[in-house]
Amino acid sequence: MIYLNNIFNKILSKYQNKKYQNKKLKLQIKSMIFNVPNIISGFRILVSPIFFAMVISKDINIAIFAFPLFLIGAISDYYDGWYARKYKVITKLGIFIDPLADKFLTLSAFIAFNYLEIIPIWMTIAITIRDFGTTFLRLFGESHDLPVTTSEIAKLKTFFQFVFIGYIGLAFFLMKIDIFLSPDFFNSVIYSMFTYYFMLLLTLFTIYTLFLYIKDNMLLINKLFGITTDSK
Repeated sequence: MIYLNNIFNKILSKYQNKKYQNKKLKLQIKSMIFNVPNIISGFRILVSPIFFAMVISKDINIAIFAFPLFLIGAISDYYDGWYARKYKVITKLGIFIDPLADKFLTLSAFIAFNYLEIIPIWMTIAITIRDFGTTFLRLFGESHDLPVTTSEIAKLKTFFQFVFIGYIGLAFFLMKIDIFLSPDFFNSVIYSMFTYYFMLLLTLFTIYTLFLYIKDNMLLINKLFGITTDSK
């Protein structure tokens, strides 16, 4: 009887340990996904189509909220990174979803600007290919346990994109509320040669960061295309 009781206790203990480990794993997964920085990044993804709809809306009562919404999104990009570093809640998911959220927000703006004929379509296409191309490479690297190298210059690229979107967004906002200068003035600013060349330089810089990304991740590129390198 004592022998059977010991066996039962071992089985029960093993079951409880396994149950505890499963519960601990679930809590770890939950904390990895539902932490403050990831929620903020998810917020930027969710508001991107709303921002797009506001920018192209012909209803002034809707359009005037596009710039404030973008400002909230841009500030949240700084805040989630600051929060993650300060409180040490940096996760693999967070490292991936934070720049992805930036891409959703910026591309929603560029597509809207193209729809309004502020920027040429080829610039929007070039930036879209660059952003989702690098995202694909990151996913490929993660799925094959290969290191993915990112550079600080990519953050600089995002910063300048935010500056450009903020510049257009502010001009749109001031044009819609019609308080300071005439709407025609802000319209001439938006559809100016300055806007065109600003976006041209930004597009070229964005393409340049793609070449740097490829250069820094040649191991990943070789794996993707099945290229083997002989080391002697």
